[in-house]
Amino acid sequence: MDPYEELVSLNPGNGSVSEYRHLGSLIQKYSPGNVLIFSVGKDSKLWMKLNKYGNTLFLEDVRKWIRFSRKISPEINITKVNYSTRRRNWKKLLGQDKKLQMRLPDYVKKTIWDIVFVDGPRGYNDKVPGRMQSIFSASKLKTRHLLVHDCDREVEKVYFNKYIGTPTNIVDKLYHKEFKFK
Repeated sequence: MDPYEELVSLNPGNGSVSEYRHLGSLIQKYSPGNVLIFSVGKDSKLWMKLNKYGNTLFLEDVRKWIRFSRKISPEINITKVNYSTRRRNWKKLLGQDKKLQMRLPDYVKKTIWDIVFVDGPRGYNDKVPGRMQSIFSASKLKTRHLLVHDCDREVEKVYFNKYIGTPTNIVDKLYHKEFKFK
């Protein structure tokens, strides 16, 4: 079975075959490269496989998902992060850069990333962290490609447009901005 179709069957309601294929082809293009992903999940193993011998780093806030991911892929590179915001405050936080900046390790801030993919935190209701901090913080990193998933949701779309700009590509719910390096 096609790995992208398999992901859709394992993760109903998450990514589409087109979205997975778009991200997968980018990872393959730069492999072995530097890939940073906000969130872990059932797709993590595929991203690591596509970036074999590369640097694939996942940033995750939910311990249960960290344990799950390490059980499936003991070699996975995950850094535990914390989000200090809740989705319900997304409008108030627009433009409040100090509150939006995440505490990220220096090596994350100093690395030139080929791909940064924001697929977390959850952001699906007002009680959980929204993606305001991950989108803002990702926008401050040096990257060739910045992708944000679930841009059919208002928070993701508004924050993408404000902090990242107009998408270069839109694939279903996935917004992708390509940056040119001199």
